[in-house]
Amino acid sequence: MALEGTFNSSSGADLLSGAGKVWEDKVLDADVIWQQIKAMLAGQDVQLPQTPRRPDVRLIVDNISDHVIEFQNPGDHSGSKPELIPPTGEKTSAVVMVKGETLDEQYKNAEILYKRYDLGTQGLSDAFVADLKAGKLSDLLAEAYGPGAYQTNAEKLVDVMWKNEDGTTNDIPAIQGAHAAYGAREATTETVFLAQVRIFMQCTDKTPELLEGRGIAISIITDRKTKAERTRPIVPSVAVTYYGEHFANMPVVILNTDGVVKEIDLKNGTVIKRAETPAAPGRPSSPPKFPGTSA
Repeated sequence: MALEGTFNSSSGADLLSGAGKVWEDKVLDADVIWQQIKAMLAGQDVQLPQTPRRPDVRLIVDNISDHVIEFQNPGDHSGSKPELIPPTGEKTSAVVMVKGETLDEQYKNAEILYKRYDLGTQGLSDAFVADLKAGKLSDLLAEAYGPGAYQTNAEKLVDVMWKNEDGTTNDIPAIQGAHAAYGAREATTETVFLAQVRIFMQCTDKTPELLEGRGIAISIITDRKTKAERTRPIVPSVAVTYYGEHFANMPVVILNTDGVVKEIDLKNGTVIKRAETPAAPGRPSSPPKFPGTSA
């Protein structure tokens, strides 16, 4: 369960001087933690509640020219293969994801692109693509890919009011022109939980105090084809930007310092505690074992 033994096994490493490639602190395995969580949930016949995630702003731009438009996705998610947007057929549009730490920043950048290149009228023009290829849009644009059906994708954009953790809101109206649209889709939901390790500090002649901290969010990503799951860590300062006000209602998982799940708070009134194995007379009780744990 704890991985520090593996990370600290570099031969000849000096932990105090930092020589060698080592991890000096305790490392817990999120994959094993997730397996424990699933086992505990299955035992109660419940599922981990989903958490809404903030949508991102995008542009949908149709190719109304008389030729195929070709470009590289700046995000390079196509394995360096060019994006080809045909002028005819069912799929003639490109999706453009804009940059911005907040929804307001993303919306402003989408509006700049929409107006600068008159995308609503001109669609996916040669002027826009030329500047994309020249790298002139790198401060505004994160990705561009396709092809897709213009009207189908444009109709997925809706008016969004997203509430942030601090109580402020972002109002993102959907704008649709003849040949381009921009805005956000409805918020999707994700499987994510906040992992918190309970550590107490004992000081001289004092009651042990629990160390304060928000823990770390763990998102579960499922491969669409293979259904294989993998875990992804998100520090709270970033997680609050993804989940906004919903961060406060994210399920919380309490761990001990060995990474053993002690409690799952589903934040809907249900709290699942790890069952203890009945103890033999004169011996303390012990929790059941899970694969990958030492407890």
